[in-house]
Amino acid sequence: MDLKRWIAMGLGVLADSREVGRLLKQHPDRVRAGRDWLLVEEEQDNDSRELRHLALWRRRTWNAADAVEPYERLVAVRERAWGADHPLVLDTRLGLAAVRAEAGDVAGAGTTYEHLLSDMVRVLGEEHPRIPWVRRNLAHWRKTKHWVPPPLPRMNDLEGRAREDALRDEPHDTAVMRHLAQVRWRQGDEVGAVEAYEHVLAERLRAWGPDHDVVLVTRLTMADMRAEAGDVAGALEAYENLLADMVRVHGPEHRGTRWTRHKLTQWRGLSGGSSLHGR
Repeated sequence: MDLKRWIAMGLGVLADSREVGRLLKQHPDRVRAGRDWLLVEEEQDNDSRELRHLALWRRRTWNAADAVEPYERLVAVRERAWGADHPLVLDTRLGLAAVRAEAGDVAGAGTTYEHLLSDMVRVLGEEHPRIPWVRRNLAHWRKTKHWVPPPLPRMNDLEGRAREDALRDEPHDTAVMRHLAQVRWRQGDEVGAVEAYEHVLAERLRAWGPDHDVVLVTRLTMADMRAEAGDVAGALEAYENLLADMVRVHGPEHRGTRWTRHKLTQWRGLSGGSSLHGR
């Protein structure tokens, strides 16, 4: 094969790679998993769609007490549609446990996590990444007697202007996972969004290193996501670890350090009562 033909083939492969990357960046549905397509199908049923939107709207407008009932109904609807052991049904029960805690029913949240842990281990196995999530929150709510939840982070978009320098030159596969996380978030699949965004954080760690501002702010977003997804124990751990690194990298009075400390205090439930909820 002559040199010109090799060069032509190489250029063709490069062009194809760029085109694939462009399409992936524009169309995150190319990497949607089975869970994503099930949620898309669910959107076609008016009753299910309205129930999901009601549950999400109540929870995301800090009305967790009134969100418990639609979340319970959503679990029942999905159990009938997909079976009690479907991973998305288990994840919906994970969301219900979080809503119970946010509604002030700490004991009820602990009981829900306890029952869920048994079912998740049976269905998914001990090594599944959801198991540590459930275990740490079960332990957390067992020892918590009273908790005043802060407002959930408003996360219509998972990242703000602080990310612009990273987003411009983001590799296509990382950008796709970020877009997928946003799609899942809008669908109300917070647990799946956390899963997707963990890949984004891992890629940025590789690209930028652990002490880069891009990575530190991404970790802050990740902690916020865990908090809204209901992984309060995981969020507290993430805020604590990030705070230590913020102090080491930027010092105790840096705005990022102070904000991380504020978020940690909020989610510990120590920052004081209903004024946090804007009521």
